[in-house]
Order: sequence, then C-alpha cells, then structure tokens
Amino acid sequence: MKALRATLSKYSLADLLAAGKMLLADSAHQDILATIKHSLVLHEDILLNTANGEYRQVAPAEGESREEALARAARQLVTPRDEVQGILLLLPTAEFISTRYHLALTGESMLRSALMLQAHTLIPAYEQELLLGLNGRSQEGVALWYPARAAEALFLAFQAQNLFLAAVTPRTLALASNDQREQDLVLVDEDATHVIQMELRAGALRSHFALAQTDLEQPEFAEQWQAESARVEPAQRIRSTSQEFWTTRREHIAPLENYCFFPKGAEQYGRKLLKQKQKRFAGIAAGVLVVLMFLPFLGNWMQMLYLDAQIASLRDDSADARRAQAAVYAMEDEWGVISEYPRQDVAEVLVKLNELINNSLSTFALEKGAVDITGFAQDPALLMEQLAEQEEFYDISQSRSSSGADGGERGDRFGIRFSLSEVDFAAYEERHPAVEQ
Repeated sequence: MKALRATLSKYSLADLLAAGKMLLADSAHQDILATIKHSLVLHEDILLNTANGEYRQVAPAEGESREEALARAARQLVTPRDEVQGILLLLPTAEFISTRYHLALTGESMLRSALMLQAHTLIPAYEQELLLGLNGRSQEGVALWYPARAAEALFLAFQAQNLFLAAVTPRTLALASNDQREQDLVLVDEDATHVIQMELRAGALRSHFALAQTDLEQPEFAEQWQAESARVEPAQRIRSTSQEFWTTRREHIAPLENYCFFPKGAEQYGRKLLKQKQKRFAGIAAGVLVVLMFLPFLGNWMQMLYLDAQIASLRDDSADARRAQAAVYAMEDEWGVISEYPRQDVAEVLVKLNELINNSLSTFALEKGAVDITGFAQDPALLMEQLAEQEEFYDISQSRSSSGADGGERGDRFGIRFSLSEVDFAAYEERHPAVEQ
C-alpha cells in the first residue's frame, strides 16, 4: 500500500488525463474500422458483397449520379440494422493517385505531414483536397491519394440510403486474404480497362504500376510493361482477371488501415466515438483519484491502531520506511530534469503550418520553443496575421524582409519567427539550472 501511494502521489489528475489522451489519440480511425461489418467491391460496373458473392449491376438512372447508383446497389446488398454497420468500399485502383517518396524522416505522422506539405508539388495537376494513405514503417515507398470531395460524395450518397460508408480503399490491395497481408506479395488486378500491379512488402506498398488495356495493344507499350513489371523482386503472386475471382472469395475483407481513406463524415463519427471514450476514461480516472485521496486517511487510522500495540517492534520498520521515502523523493528530484523537459511537438506544428501555408516552405527550424520558417507565400503579411490568430503560437515577428525577387508565381519570399505557447524553457531552466561537470 505504501509503495502504491508513493508511486501514484507523483501524478496529478491532469497527468492521468494527459496519459489517457495519448493512449487514445490515434484510435479514431481504429474506432471507425471497428464498425465495419461489410466489404463491397466494384468490378466493371458490378458491385459485389465479398462475404456471400451476391452482386448487383451499377447502372445510373436518368438524373442519377454514379455515387447515388453505387449507394442504391449497396442498399440491395446490405440490410441496415439498428446498430452502426460500417461498409468498406473497394474501388478500382485506377481511381487512386500514386506517388513515390524517399524522405529522411521517421514515423508515420512526420511522413504524412511532409507529404501533405508537398501535395501541390507532387500532384500539380490536381488542386482539390486529397486524402493520403501510406505505411510509415519505411522512409521510402509508394503513397496513395484519393480526392476528399469524391469520398464525401460517396459518404453522403450512402447516408441517403441509411448506410454508413466507413472507408474507401483500392481494390487491388484486397486481392490477398486477410492472413496474407504481412507477407511479401505481388498483386496483379485486371479488368476491361486497366491492368494494375502492386508490390506489397510486410504490409507496405513498395511499387505500383498501372496501364490502360488499350495501351497494351501496342507492342512497344506491352514490352515496356513486361520489362517494368519483371523488375519486381520475386514474391508470391496473386492475380485477378475477372469478376469470378470476387464472387468466389466468400470472405469479409479486413481493412488495411494505412491505405484506407476516410470521408469527412466518417471522420466526424470517429472523433465522436473517441470523445466519448475519453470522457469515460476521465470519469474513471477521477473516481480512482478520489478513492486514492481517502486511502491515506483509512490507512493512517488502521496504522495508528496497529502501532499502539506493536510500537516497539515497528520502530525499526518506521526508520526503514522513512529512508525508503527519502529515496523515492530523491529519485523524483533526479528524474524531474527529464520528465519536466518542455515538449515540442514538431509533428503538430508542421500539421498546423500545413493548414496555413499553401505554396511552399523552404526551411523549418525549432530551438527552445522558437520556430524560424522561410518560404514563399502570396501574402506574407496575411500569413503572419493567420499565425497570430492561432493560440498555439505567439510573439509573431518578421525575421527577414519579404521579397518577390525569386518567388515568381509562388509569391513573395518570407521569413517569420514565432514561439510555441505551451513551451516555457525559461521556467524549466529556472527550476533545473544547468550544472557544469
């Protein structure tokens, strides 16, 4: 009991809640995927339910959009129930955009932030918002993109049919069975219009080739396709050439989270689930803390009764307990230098900058809560005002004068310095002054 109280006494309610939020921070998408009960695949205007092989023709009626026709066909394949039953929609891979990346960054959040900042450079022909899918285990590979507007249009069409579209994913990635996802695979997906080849290594997409069937009719393109596809390292090959592959699948396809694209409506539902989970966690943490606050009083009362009868034999134990307590406090003082070190969330700063900077960011430097950035913007003054409106930043200043000499169409070059609101190195250094060795 003493050891438990000594350990927990070092943490406040805020510390417990912060730890809980860190554990739950990435679970919004997982909560959405957990609702998925149906997997529907689109193959040459045929929508199939992979669990039972049942299918429907997707034929838009007069005045009906393709999304509405898809939702109507899905409504015939799925029976809505009272509980939320998410749908995983597997679309032809030709509808997705792919780009290769090789970045000296580690961690999926850092890779996502860097690629999103470069989206307009990587895909200059597409100016609308894009959703990103990638596996952050490696610093190089293939990233997939899908238009956010198209995903939301599908979500709303399914919602009109009383269906919940949880996620959209490329059809080719589902060729492998659920227990083959972590193996090395070469996936080949053919239909009447395209042939797609994907290389999957331990769940990460390493290469992606796509070609129209009409191009394969030309010998030079066919030879080039054979040469490029043959360069892939040997691995188990899975090939689909017809609708029969999917009608005989008879399996609920588990989503590959890294390459799932979530419509905004599904994201909002996931955040709602996450918020409810965090509230429950906060309530439990508060209840535990209240109980812990009363435990010392009960323990002290029982201990007084016990000490009255055993005071002589426990005198030495009391001395040992005081020494142990002093050791715990000494350890707390030593570890405070590390545990209280100001946290500078680079990923969060990059994500926030990504929302504000639409052209290009040349340099990014962060030291003791001070951030220096340079780049190009159409209106540097407006950018500074937008940064000043963010509660995460303060003390916005111009570190260099704006100039359009090298900007061209990208706008004026800017240099801006600002500080992070929740990072206080001055207070930290006052509490823990540097010690010369």
